[in-house]
Amino acid sequence: MKIKDEIWVLADDRPGTALQGVGLAEEIGFEYKTIKLEYGFFATLPNWFFSRSLIRLSKKSRKFFENMDYLPTIVISAGRRLAPVSLFLKKQSQNRTKIIQIMNPNLDLEKFDFVILPKHDEVDESKFSNLITTIGSLTKTNEHLIAIEKEKFSPWFQNIEKTKIALLVGGSSKNTNFSKSLASKLAKNISLVANNMNATLLVLTSRRTGDELSNVLKENLTCDFKFFDWPKIIKENPYLAILGWADFFVITGDSVSMISECCSMGKPVYIFDDKDISTKKHRKFHHDLFAQNYAKKFIAGLKKLEKFSSKKLQETKRVSMMIRSNF
Repeated sequence: MKIKDEIWVLADDRPGTALQGVGLAEEIGFEYKTIKLEYGFFATLPNWFFSRSLIRLSKKSRKFFENMDYLPTIVISAGRRLAPVSLFLKKQSQNRTKIIQIMNPNLDLEKFDFVILPKHDEVDESKFSNLITTIGSLTKTNEHLIAIEKEKFSPWFQNIEKTKIALLVGGSSKNTNFSKSLASKLAKNISLVANNMNATLLVLTSRRTGDELSNVLKENLTCDFKFFDWPKIIKENPYLAILGWADFFVITGDSVSMISECCSMGKPVYIFDDKDISTKKHRKFHHDLFAQNYAKKFIAGLKKLEKFSSKKLQETKRVSMMIRSNF
């Protein structure tokens, strides 16, 4: 089958994960297309069951691969469930297509040309020549995209003359618990900071926040704030615009992606954390950021945010350069 100088980014129903692949494809610089895939009945089975199979995919998604008339130079898969699909494509190309796996595939890492894992996964780099580790996750944020979104949402923010503090809130997961008491504590502490700085708080919740936590935050905020509730802004999300407009960021410690994206802006980033909010891996990630001056810890009783000279996290660019040098 013909090989075309193109990147395929395999994407599923987890948009945040797929955006890591898109961000990497854009940095590599080849023409790329996103292949949106759906799962069928076998979606939840472990990866060893599939190997290089398409069985996990729906009939509609399998049909795409049955009808393809060429294969790309590079396939990027992000997340465990898409890893067998990239292995299938590599086999179809007779190993001419290079495959890049983002996040742990729960398969033999040596089957892939490159595997990109966060350092906090603590996989021994010395054992795998194809392993690239990163601080946090890859991002799709870049100056051009931020400028477009900043202009698009300028009517929402341009008349705010005060210092702008973005408060980005995650929520509970299967391994963590973001309680109402912690949401109340966060709201009271950030209100104190915002009032002391004569700042406006730009609060953005996420899919995991939920109505209960959102309501607790609103009830306990005693400062000037604008609240962007996830269910209400899902079709017109100002998240990237807020990255551009904000002067400071305060982010809950459970969201590796939001923390990584904010640290890529080169602005002061503070992480609000608690042992119930984050896992051991999350806290290892935070420690790496604190140690290398990418972020600071948001501690109880903090009076003001310091405009410290933070380093700019550019892991997507660094990884793309490493990959390009090998192709």
